[in-house]
Amino acid sequence: MPCCWPLRSSMTQTGRWRAARDMSGRVEKLLETLPSIDSIEDLGAVVNVIRDVFQVSHVTYLALSLGHGFRLSSRPASGSLIGDGGTWWRHATMLGAGTYAPEWGIRYAEAGYARIDPVVEGATRSFLPVNWKELDWDSKLRRQFFREAIECGIGNQGYTIPLRGPGGQFAIFVINDNTSDEKWKKYIEENRQDILIIAHFFHQKVIEVEKIFGDPPKVKLSTRELDVLRYLASGKSRGQVADQLNISENTIRVYIDSARHKLGALNVTHAIAITLSRGIITI
Repeated sequence: MPCCWPLRSSMTQTGRWRAARDMSGRVEKLLETLPSIDSIEDLGAVVNVIRDVFQVSHVTYLALSLGHGFRLSSRPASGSLIGDGGTWWRHATMLGAGTYAPEWGIRYAEAGYARIDPVVEGATRSFLPVNWKELDWDSKLRRQFFREAIECGIGNQGYTIPLRGPGGQFAIFVINDNTSDEKWKKYIEENRQDILIIAHFFHQKVIEVEKIFGDPPKVKLSTRELDVLRYLASGKSRGQVADQLNISENTIRVYIDSARHKLGALNVTHAIAITLSRGIITI
């Protein structure tokens, strides 16, 4: 599991596991914090908001690579998150922000846990989200690693979204909490789509703030393309969008592919993240 961020006091279990809200409400609440984002410090503050909105113990973003040509030598290496006692950091081609305890970062580095970390290993081997319970914790060293992470307040549950992009980009977006397997499974089932969209959205914001590709090009989407992406972003299925627009699911697929191509998006979730982050659509 990635290391090195500050611990914030956890919310009560009752508050954390309240009834799930619909995607548009959750994403809309998060988007309220985003118009003024123009620095990595701002993004660091948003990590705290995401944690609170999703009602979990921790949220962490770690970009292991932002592309072959990305360099950080002339930029600040680290700093404090706005409004919270935490940190964001840059190192070589990596960039991260999150809410883990600093003690965990120190222990992680001292023990050389990067060599055996099943969270990073599992994410590099998967294009799909990874529930930490599905990872290989069988070795004695990995069990020790996990035990120490829990002692540092990480939580006994985790969910990782691998994020990939052009030029060798690779990042992970992680949420953690301390709860039973049954409750965690239910929580992920109810919230996985929200988490997936916000993970891609956050990564897209990092790309834009760090100006990986310069200023984003202006893209003109058709009315139908905008409608389809807006309805999908609000939580509707493709079938529901087709019914709403009175067109076939095959036609929906054509609009999605067309919009994705214009935006340079890897998939529909990435396309939604791009249009939300640039203000092309609102929900």
